[in-house]
Amino acid sequence: MKILNKPNKNNDYQRFEVLKTNRNKRYRYNEFLVEGVRSLNEAVNKGWNIKSLIYDKNNLSGWARDMISKVKAETNYNLTPVLLMMGNETMGLKCGSNIDV
Repeated sequence: MKILNKPNKNNDYQRFEVLKTNRNKRYRYNEFLVEGVRSLNEAVNKGWNIKSLIYDKNNLSGWARDMISKVKAETNYNLTPVLLMMGNETMGLKCGSNIDV
């Protein structure tokens, strides 16, 4: 698993914003964004293909640290608190759509 630090609004951050707000792009990229403890737990429990976790490494709960160690994502993104506040995310994950619900 790669961990990428993202201190500013670069292409990766803009892609997260697009996945959150644009249905056509989610369909084109074959990805979507999941947010919230309950939704994240359900995604992991259902065996979804999780591509990335998005978080601030300096502000993690015990649950978040456990989730990061448990989930084998391709790439994790450590965003600054300012970027997370701009996106209203505390922890999110990017999933591929080849899932069984």
